[in-house]
Amino acid sequence: MLLPLALVARWAIRPRPAVLEVAQGVMRFCLGIGKSVLLVMPLWRLAAMMLRGGPESLSTGVAWMGFLALLLSLHFICTATGDVIAGLGGMLGFKVADKLQEALTLRRFTGGSWPRLLGLLVAMTVLGMLLQTAAPADTWLHLKALYAAPPKTIATVFQESRVWTDFHVITMVAALACLIGLPHSRDFLRVAAPWKGTLCLSVFLLAVAMLWTHAAPMS
Repeated sequence: MLLPLALVARWAIRPRPAVLEVAQGVMRFCLGIGKSVLLVMPLWRLAAMMLRGGPESLSTGVAWMGFLALLLSLHFICTATGDVIAGLGGMLGFKVADKLQEALTLRRFTGGSWPRLLGLLVAMTVLGMLLQTAAPADTWLHLKALYAAPPKTIATVFQESRVWTDFHVITMVAALACLIGLPHSRDFLRVAAPWKGTLCLSVFLLAVAMLWTHAAPMS
């Protein structure tokens, strides 16, 4: 809904922004929506499922999947928010300040350093676990399960079967590949190229299709 509204507002602006700036804004907006739908939503659901299951249903594999899912979802929430805001700004003809973009994507706090980024994300993940479990003891048991395997029970076997199905592994691999292999969206779109526009639009359409298939049927 935001995309057509922003484009209509863009045509009402005087003076109108450059076509290249609008195109880059559209592409960045598409990337932000794609990250939110294709990565953040399924990863957040996986983390919530792990935390709601309680420490008694954890195995080491499930604990790591849940921890990484929460860490990656928090990272892509930040970058997707930055992409959507910067994309809307580009479509409407105003530039979002670099300092704000860097703050939204955590670059301002990490200086682009991988160890600092991972350290900040780990701290955010532990804080997120504390907020979701609302019990420091449960959070500690979740963290302990990362390196000390709890005894096998029916609950742990059931939880493992849920985690290792429903494309969770594929989503996790895709998120890790995006985290490690993809450049920052602003750097990626700095040099215009037709294939980049095609890629961004494809990601956006795939996200819309996923939202459509997951929408509740009308009664």
